[in-house]
Amino acid sequence: MVDKGEPYTRITKLLSDGQIREGAEALANETASLPRPVLLECVGNLHFYKREFPEAVSKYEEAMNSDVDYDVARYHYLIGVQHERQGDYVEAFKRYQAAIEIEPIFVDSYVELGGLLVKVGDYEGALTCYTDALKLNRADLRNFSNRVHVLQLLCSRDSAQYSDEYFAALSDLEIARERLPGVDESASWW
Repeated sequence: MVDKGEPYTRITKLLSDGQIREGAEALANETASLPRPVLLECVGNLHFYKREFPEAVSKYEEAMNSDVDYDVARYHYLIGVQHERQGDYVEAFKRYQAAIEIEPIFVDSYVELGGLLVKVGDYEGALTCYTDALKLNRADLRNFSNRVHVLQLLCSRDSAQYSDEYFAALSDLEIARERLPGVDESASWW
């Protein structure tokens, strides 16, 4: 993982936390000081978190084309989602893995990879992804719910091995429901 600097981290954190206006202002204040590929990625991130995905992809490609050694996690994530929707699970898997390698704290990659692994029946791999996602973000109820779901699937295969972990995860989910803002479970990733 390349350290893209404190301004990148701060701007991206604001955007990912839904503070779009604040993130845009921070980006505007840092424009002159950011290296070109980092600036382009931050602009792409602004589009990404505004859910303007074609614009985000365009900025990410511009960033990567400006420096052959530069790579963008959210680009690979978005391309992975496209491949998954087209049924190309192998390429989607590669893209999600690339996103994780580039930016190991970008939780969305773990969630999507977990969902992909559930689709292909690799519940153990999905459990690892959802556990990692939960370690990165305990403020999203879906991370708790996804982990419970995959543990339930694993219990149906091997109750003796997974039942304790399943019941502990179920308890964690109930505690999280009490303290986190509500999320309709139908909005989960799987």
